[in-house]
Amino acid sequence: MQIELDNTLLIALGCVCLCGVGIVLMTGFQFISGFLDIFTSVFGVFFDVLSGGPVSWCGCLLAILLCAGLAGGALLLAQGLATCGTPDAINLCSLFGQ
Repeated sequence: MQIELDNTLLIALGCVCLCGVGIVLMTGFQFISGFLDIFTSVFGVFFDVLSGGPVSWCGCLLAILLCAGLAGGALLLAQGLATCGTPDAINLCSLFGQ
């Protein structure tokens, strides 16, 4: 009787562990596939633009350059405004009233 109870307990414990590991693995696979979908879609859009020829990607290239220019301008503005209130303040501070 004791041997049968131990085997049943071990089988139940094994099933619980397998279910727990299975849930963790399936959740992990969902996260991994989601991240891979993000990366493959970004590369897919990039290669679709490149394979379309100069007529189709000229506007996209202009939009990318415009976004990069605006980001660079915002970075320069933030760095310029960071000098306000210091001895190295620039005229940009007076434009913004600081």
